[in-house]
Amino acid sequence: MNASPRPERRWFAPLLWLALCLAGSLYLAHSAHFAASLAGFMPAGRSAAQQLMLTQMEDSPANRTVLIAIAGGTAAQRAEVSRRYAAALQASGLFTRVANGDFDPQSLDDPRLFAWRYLLSPAVKAADFTVAGLHAALERQLRALNSPLGLLSQRFLAADPTGSYLAMLESWKPAHAPARQDGVWVSPDGQRALLLAQTRAAGLDLDAMQHAVDTLRHRFGSLPGHQGLRLVLSGSPVIAVHSRNTIKRDAQTFSTAASLALALLLLVAYRSVRLLLLAALPLLSAVLAGTVAVNLGFGSVQGITLAFGSTLLGVAVDYPMHLFSHLERDISARRSLQHLWPTLRLGVLTTAAGYVGLLGTGFPGLMQLGVFAIAGLLAAAGATRWVLPDLMPAAYAPRLRLHRLMRVAEAARRTRPGIRIATAALLGTTALAAIWQHRDTFWQDNLAALSPVSSASLATDRQLRSDLGAPDVGQLVVVQADNAQQALARSRRVATELRTQVAKGWLHGYELAARYLPDAAVQRQRQEAIPPAPVLAVRLQTALHGLPFRPGVFAPFLRDAEAARHLSPITPDEARGTLLGARIDNLLYAHARRWYALVPLIGVREPQALAAWFAAHPTPGATYLDMHDESTRLMRDFREQTVGRLGAVAAAVLLVLFAGLRRPREVARVLVPLALAELIDVAALVALGERLTLFHLVALLMVAGISIDYALFFARPESDPAGRRRTLHALTLCAVSTVGVFAILAVSPLPVLRALGLTAAIGVGTAYPLAMLLAQRAGLSRP
Repeated sequence: MNASPRPERRWFAPLLWLALCLAGSLYLAHSAHFAASLAGFMPAGRSAAQQLMLTQMEDSPANRTVLIAIAGGTAAQRAEVSRRYAAALQASGLFTRVANGDFDPQSLDDPRLFAWRYLLSPAVKAADFTVAGLHAALERQLRALNSPLGLLSQRFLAADPTGSYLAMLESWKPAHAPARQDGVWVSPDGQRALLLAQTRAAGLDLDAMQHAVDTLRHRFGSLPGHQGLRLVLSGSPVIAVHSRNTIKRDAQTFSTAASLALALLLLVAYRSVRLLLLAALPLLSAVLAGTVAVNLGFGSVQGITLAFGSTLLGVAVDYPMHLFSHLERDISARRSLQHLWPTLRLGVLTTAAGYVGLLGTGFPGLMQLGVFAIAGLLAAAGATRWVLPDLMPAAYAPRLRLHRLMRVAEAARRTRPGIRIATAALLGTTALAAIWQHRDTFWQDNLAALSPVSSASLATDRQLRSDLGAPDVGQLVVVQADNAQQALARSRRVATELRTQVAKGWLHGYELAARYLPDAAVQRQRQEAIPPAPVLAVRLQTALHGLPFRPGVFAPFLRDAEAARHLSPITPDEARGTLLGARIDNLLYAHARRWYALVPLIGVREPQALAAWFAAHPTPGATYLDMHDESTRLMRDFREQTVGRLGAVAAAVLLVLFAGLRRPREVARVLVPLALAELIDVAALVALGERLTLFHLVALLMVAGISIDYALFFARPESDPAGRRRTLHALTLCAVSTVGVFAILAVSPLPVLRALGLTAAIGVGTAYPLAMLLAQRAGLSRP
């Protein structure tokens, strides 16, 4: 009996690997930046409208607004908690605006607003300052003094007999303001108090949105008297945070289940805890290397890159299995691997070449995924090649109990070439026919279809928007300009056009900043309506004839009117911190040295007619945005661009295969099972009712990498039945583990996880038997 050889221990490679892992970990600990903002992951828009939509998604006030309702309890309790809640949120510093309809009488005493009344009030006109106009205004004031509003009229009578200030405030009432009860906003049925809160951070900064949502819940739970009340939150920040948390929670749950299943499979197959632990080293090395590479290349790592990149590296789990299944008791692990390494190396390089195609997409998220996958695959292969052999237990060999499967594989190997070709042709034709049958419903470019948000949450959002009179963020006109005054002027012209569309019934209404803060030209026109002080004094004296006002009582009016004639036009900066500023903050803002005036559309009934009208009547700086249509167009453009690059990907894969196999027949032996597996995968998906998305494409790339491995190993010239048995053992374990892991993901209710899981499970489950049948070299020997 021969003694088992002692393992050839070489510690240089494991120690170097350990040093590199430590260096990578230290680098990430000190220099890594993990970004949660989706802004860096989104593709750049190809059209001006798409770029504008992305700008709006990133920083528009509408995407930073949280819709809030307080339900339960009594009306008085809800109103009191609403006031305390608004004050607590203002004090947090996380929100630029918190509104609950609570009226602060002191806001009427703002001397700045009172001084600006003649420039801001839409009621100001030259006729107001004629003798007849002044006399009529004074008579109205007399009647008002005897009405329930007498105190209010008396308060401003001496300085504002024309009533311009109250007219200005009246014009600022929202067109669709919520009802008020006990001094705060309430829903139409009076059962919920309503609030709005606008975050200071950008809408795509998910960590900041998470902090804001947590603060909203924590502050509410800390309020005195909140017991028995229920907080309802919605709006873009809340939906974004909910989506991320749902995906994260489900991904962790399903990934944990898949990892446990994989670990159990490896334990059953190899009966060694040590091998189970060693099997994790290539994958851990891959994730570490991928993260370092992305951080070095892009300056930060997106959380989505880590999540989906780790999925793409699933093929790295196969590498140690190839080694483990080929171990023999009387041959060292290093020698066993040397026998496998050319095939494994070619598989790694071919798979990496496939991911090179992601680098040229121009989509930052996919470019990061490409770098992550390539660096990870190379690291996993390096760890398998140079580290694992020196850590393997001595004289280990797995038990290969594959008698029935071996007979099947041998039968496939003996299948005549004509039958193989006929089978491939039949499968390919059937798959193409299925794809052609579903050609009209092949792609899914609607981002909403990928959302994990429940219909109940969407219904809550619609209800709160309706109750608050908040416009739908999906329909708006965006006006761009070089400065604020130009933006206001252009939006005023847009409003003039929209009045016609409102009259046609295409929409119910709209909102715009110029309604509150007119541009400088309009403000100057109103100034010009005010006569010089001597002229106004004479007209006022005449107008007072027959009226019971004391002489000199309107001296403040003459003083303020003259001062208003010399004011500079009011600017957004001057309005900040006033009631006027609160009105326009949502509608007028600067971003990247450009000014944007938003015109949210309310109750759009004819979006296609509106889009056609704006296309036929271009207004300088104005763009009609249907966010749903633009996002669909963006995804379609990007998907077409990605599909167009598949030719370059195929060329890169072919080049690597030709370099490794050198003969067209050998290349075809590997590529035919791969192409058929991809074709059948797509056909099965569409037959199951799936519409393909970007995530299906990413999963198909992964399937291609795994399929190439299967075909390369089945195609290896192996005359020894024992060698074929070890190859079959490795490939069967790889296929069973991969199909099992992704089948678990496929049952997820989340569209993204389901797309990845279903595509990978079907693709790999198809690639394995196809490689067995089509890639093996024909032979007549029996096991």
